[in-house]
Amino acid sequence: MNNIESGHTADYATIFNQMVDYIRSLGVTVNTTTKARGHQGFFLKNRIDISTNIDSERKIEVLIHEFTHYIHAKIEPDLNKTHGKLETLFPDSDIEKIAQELYNVTKVFDKNKGFKLLSEKREAIASEIKSLASSIKINYPDFKRSEPYKKLEKIIRKTDAKYLLKYDRVRVKTSFFGGTKDYSVTAISRDFPEFDNDTRNYILLKSKQRMLKRVSSRLNRLNNYYKRPAELFARFVEALFSDTNKVTQIAPYAYLVFCKELANGKYLELADFINNFF
Repeated sequence: MNNIESGHTADYATIFNQMVDYIRSLGVTVNTTTKARGHQGFFLKNRIDISTNIDSERKIEVLIHEFTHYIHAKIEPDLNKTHGKLETLFPDSDIEKIAQELYNVTKVFDKNKGFKLLSEKREAIASEIKSLASSIKINYPDFKRSEPYKKLEKIIRKTDAKYLLKYDRVRVKTSFFGGTKDYSVTAISRDFPEFDNDTRNYILLKSKQRMLKRVSSRLNRLNNYYKRPAELFARFVEALFSDTNKVTQIAPYAYLVFCKELANGKYLELADFINNFF
């Protein structure tokens, strides 16, 4: 396979239009003037939408991705329900090895950078939590970040800061004429000047732990989505367009099996598509 961009003169808009024409010739509806339901692109039944809000090069990559879903759905008609099976796409092969290689390709070629950004954010938050806990342990050696620490919570619960043990921002009713008071973990020093560093750090640590839980949850959901066979396969084919040589280095076994099945007609019109445009 050869990448389209052999130099720096590739006319991506022209190539994209040629790809669209080819896919439409198969009887597939391709919409290129929509916002793709807020996504870069999506495939549903016999329809592919590509967002107008991305550049021509990215449109090509997204179109390849969604067209691969179309091909996959022809191979596995219940794709929307099952998310596909690698055993069907790569018969008589080491599925565990292929799954790992395809996942490695996904992590490297994640165009939205969602996985990388969330992973980096999780590491940064975990580091902040460790630093806050270490600071608290200087004066409270028996402190454990995994458990409520009664010595500090006793101080905090005597004030409105008690709400910040569960929430980052709160609005509390005051006893004067139905008024309210806003509190935030970012303004602890201002709102509670009586607190020492350990007390403030404890509230911050609780906030960071909540944040870590949210980020980890998002990362797990994204990770589960990325590991769906349908997504692994579509991102693999998309990556072949972006940098075939790199894919062969990351996923040599999956690439060999893919090429064999492609030559044998396993992936239907995807073979002609790749021969014409890759």
